[in-house]
Amino acid sequence: MKYKSWKQQEGQMTFKIISDSSCDLDKETLKNLDVEVIRIKGTDEKGQDLSEDLTNKEIYKRMREGAFFKTSQITYYDYLKKFEKFAEEGKDIIALTLSSGLSGTYQNACMAKKEIEEKYDIRVEVVDSLAASVGFGQITYFAGLAAKNGATYDEVLDFAKFLVEKTKHIFTVYDLKYLYEGGRISKAKAKISSVLNILPILEVDGEGKIYVSEVVRGKNKSYKKMMDMIEERTTSDGSDMVFPVYADDEKVIDPLIKKLEERGHNKFLPLEIGQTIAAHVGPDIFGLAYLSENIPEEFKKYLD
Repeated sequence: MKYKSWKQQEGQMTFKIISDSSCDLDKETLKNLDVEVIRIKGTDEKGQDLSEDLTNKEIYKRMREGAFFKTSQITYYDYLKKFEKFAEEGKDIIALTLSSGLSGTYQNACMAKKEIEEKYDIRVEVVDSLAASVGFGQITYFAGLAAKNGATYDEVLDFAKFLVEKTKHIFTVYDLKYLYEGGRISKAKAKISSVLNILPILEVDGEGKIYVSEVVRGKNKSYKKMMDMIEERTTSDGSDMVFPVYADDEKVIDPLIKKLEERGHNKFLPLEIGQTIAAHVGPDIFGLAYLSENIPEEFKKYLD
C-alpha cells in the first residue's frame, strides 16, 4: 500500500533536492538554495567520530600536525530516513550523490529509493554526480539555483544530467603523503615527487574516478598547465560561473583566477575543500571545476 500525505491529496506537490556534505558548499549557500544535505561522517586515527561542529580549518590544522582521518559512506538507512522525511510531506525527491567511482553512496541511495517508492506515492530520482568536492558543488549549486528560481522537477532533473556530463575537474596537491596513505600512489613516487618538487595534475574520468593526467615541476608551472588543459577541454565562452577550490590558504587560487580573467571568465564561486575530500588528498590543494560547454538557454534562464 502506498501512502499519500495531505499535501499530495490537495494537489500541492513540491520537490526537494538532497545532496551530501562532500559537495563542499557552505551552510549559508545551501540554506539559500534550500538544498538538504546528508553529512558524511569521519573518524580520527583513534577511531573517534569527528564532531559536526569541527570546522574545515580545524581539520587542516590537525592534518598539518600529523593527524590522518577516515570517512565512511552514507548508508542505505541514512538515505531511507532522509527520503522518508520528505516523502511524508508529499515531496518528490532528486538526490545528488558523490561519485560512484569514489564511494558506494550512489548504490545505497538507489536501494533507499526503491523502498520509498514502494511505500509512498512520490517520485525519487537518484543522480550519480560522477564528481566530488568542487565538481559536485558545481552540480549541486546550479541544480539548486534552478529549482529555487522556478524550474520544474523534470527541468531540474534534465539540467542535473547535463551538468554531470559537462562538469570537469582539475586540481593539484603539493604534499603527496595523503595520496600515498590512501593507496593512490606508491611510497617511492610520493618521495620522488617531494624531492624533485613534481606536482601531479589530477582530473576525474568518465567513471567518476580520480587519475593523474599530467605532471609538472613546481607550483607556478601548474597554473599555466591547468589553463592550457582547460582550454583544450572546453568550448565555453567564459560566461558561466567557475568554481575554484582551496584549503586553508585562499590566496593560492589567486593566480588561477587571474589567468581565468585574462581568458574571459568573470564569474567565480570559490569553495573551501571540506573534510570528506581533504581526508584523502590533504590540505595542500588547489584547482577548480568548470563546464566543457556553455549552459543551454533552456536552463540558463533559471540562473539569473
